Amino acid sequence: MTKNTRQRVSTPENRLTYLERMLKALCTDLGPHPSGTKAYEKATQILHREMAAALPVAFRDRYLDRWEAIRPEIIHRSRRLSVGVAENCAGTSDAGFTGVITRLKKGGVPYGIVDAATGDLAACINVSNEVGFLPEYLVGEDVLSLPRFVIGLRDVPFVDLLVKDRAEVQVRLRVVYAPPVPTYNVVGTIPGESPEEIIIIAHADSLIMTEGANDNTATAIIITMLAHAFSGTRPRRTLTFLIPGSEEYGLLGAKHYVRRREAEGTLRNLRFVINCDSLTFGPNLWASTTDAGLIEAVKAIHADLGLGTDPIYSPDQEPWMNDAACFRPASAWARGINFNSRGYATLAANHTPDDNAANVPRDCAESSFLVLRELIQRMQDL
Repeated sequence: MTKNTRQRVSTPENRLTYLERMLKALCTDLGPHPSGTKAYEKATQILHREMAAALPVAFRDRYLDRWEAIRPEIIHRSRRLSVGVAENCAGTSDAGFTGVITRLKKGGVPYGIVDAATGDLAACINVSNEVGFLPEYLVGEDVLSLPRFVIGLRDVPFVDLLVKDRAEVQVRLRVVYAPPVPTYNVVGTIPGESPEEIIIIAHADSLIMTEGANDNTATAIIITMLAHAFSGTRPRRTLTFLIPGSEEYGLLGAKHYVRRREAEGTLRNLRFVINCDSLTFGPNLWASTTDAGLIEAVKAIHADLGLGTDPIYSPDQEPWMNDAACFRPASAWARGINFNSRGYATLAANHTPDDNAANVPRDCAESSFLVLRELIQRMQDL
């Protein structure tokens, strides 16, 4: 059965009720929710629930704020194998272990290393399609999975010999990672008739002393409202709604998501990148892009909707800022636009305890929703 939750946001009254409920859940009830905290983990559960209710594809995309491998080692007698490590894997104990390399029949990774003391699979080895090893980047359920070493084609004969002889090897991989509490992006997708894709982005994390209601939780709520608005439809272009974390701490969630798409080989599907940050500082949406066609499209939308606002346009400013900066590699083939807002005194509360749910101008959420919904519709034919 096709999901259809459009009724949740079908009228201004429904949208206001939805906004109030979500602001209470994400700001008033949770308080500050920086990435890597229990509060932020709860926020992603709430946002994922909304995405999953509306869209056929929705998931929490786990990532690490920091990951570092320290001297990976696989040694047979005195010979040290030339190995790399797949980023985001787990490590061994500090002391390492003695193991036996074996061939794996499932999972796509050709070799495993069985701990000689326990008999358990304790690590694995992948093979690059080059003479030497190439970097790998793990995503999804593979994050913090078994220690994963990577070898080049030139070392396959030696590894095969170790497998044949059931030779013992010494294995060690120390990994440093953070945070201890899992942290996530939230992603929802409506597959379109074409793999060509429109992605709309708004981060949900706050700083430590603030609910981050205007920067940027209210805007993340607008993203879930848009997901409900397009629920049950089949667009010509695929729609992806991305709510990343760690924007306030180095854009780490968006950086991970771009690397995920590169690892999956789908980054080139992007045709439009819409980044939204702090859309409730005032009723006047501020559009930044050097793409003249997108500027004209947004101007036409404002004219057609007759919202009575005074939009701001920066046609000489590149759109690759904030989380969108991580998508700059896609600028070679994708068109980008960045939205912010101005007009009310809420900007003065940014990054302070006063940036709370009570201080979110409700009219800004409504006007932003209307403009973005129309822009997504028109982008299907741009």
